[in-house]
Amino acid sequence: MTIFAPAAALRAAGTAVLLALGLAAAAQAAAPSPAAPPAADDKGRRFYEKVCARCHEAGIGPVLRGRGLPPALFTTIARTGLNGMPAFRVSDVDDETLQAVADYLATSKAKE
Repeated sequence: MTIFAPAAALRAAGTAVLLALGLAAAAQAAAPSPAAPPAADDKGRRFYEKVCARCHEAGIGPVLRGRGLPPALFTTIARTGLNGMPAFRVSDVDDETLQAVADYLATSKAKE
């Protein structure tokens, strides 16, 4: 008799999501992306400092700056959420701003 284990199923689903994100990130990293215009980088930086830094610079969420992760990873996790990270709807942050934040984080240096 097989017993359904919800925790194991959730772990497996989480692993599958992370694997898919990793594959998408690798594909994104392989494709050259055009440099973001300075205005977009500033828009991304300002939004990050106003909203994201509340958790990601306070030790609540993981460090995002300076990790060299591809923009697709940031946009995917921001839209779908992951673990303690809530999903942000388009009404919370529009696609253009979210892409600016992702581009900023992908090219940012680690906090000194």
